[in-house]
Amino acid sequence: MRYLICYDIPDDRTRDDIVNYLERFAWRVQYSVFSCRLETAQAAVVWKNLLEIASRSKGSSVLMVPLCKSCEKNLKLSAKPLEEEKGFLVV
Repeated sequence: MRYLICYDIPDDRTRDDIVNYLERFAWRVQYSVFSCRLETAQAAVVWKNLLEIASRSKGSSVLMVPLCKSCEKNLKLSAKPLEEEKGFLVV
């Protein structure tokens, strides 16, 4: 399933840690928005890791949204993503 992951992290170091983690398996759509394909078990691990990293900075928030096939098919993007989609996963 495809997931959309967004974050709002006020602390630079924590934000960099989130970005470095996500860049290993997700593609960057916008500066604070990533997209990836994950199996259910992988998604649970990713969510746990994101929460752990985000908890290092007060006021941080992370959103991870599963997209069904229909939602994914109807996605619209007004600009080119910041990077191309990756075809691998490292959790």
